[in-house]
Amino acid sequence: MARRASEELRQRLRGLVLRRVMEIQEVSEIEGVVVTVAVEDKDVGELVLLALREAKQPLSWRDLKFIFAGIAGEDRLRRVLGVLKAGNRVAELPGTRFSLPEYVPVGEVFRVKNPGVIGEILKSKMVEPF
Repeated sequence: MARRASEELRQRLRGLVLRRVMEIQEVSEIEGVVVTVAVEDKDVGELVLLALREAKQPLSWRDLKFIFAGIAGEDRLRRVLGVLKAGNRVAELPGTRFSLPEYVPVGEVFRVKNPGVIGEILKSKMVEPF
């Protein structure tokens, strides 16, 4: 079973992300109607990185769904995580957990599901691969 973040951490990260969304979200008024433009995928990616950086630990898929509820749907969040993984900016760990390379636990380095990021993890931990 995937380890989840504490409720306090989840709430703190959700608050942080929501405040950041309010700063970057485009809101306008057209003939008395308030229009809010959805946050772009690149911004959602930056928000995911912000949440992972602030958590300083891996976050489960459930944690991320909670943090991004009402900001990005599950499909969009999966797509953004896929782009971040492909760019080696995020590591996917067993139990559907996600982490910045520097916060991957040492014992899980070689269990990372997107192996392209292992070099980044080893650099951040100053560990020789062999």
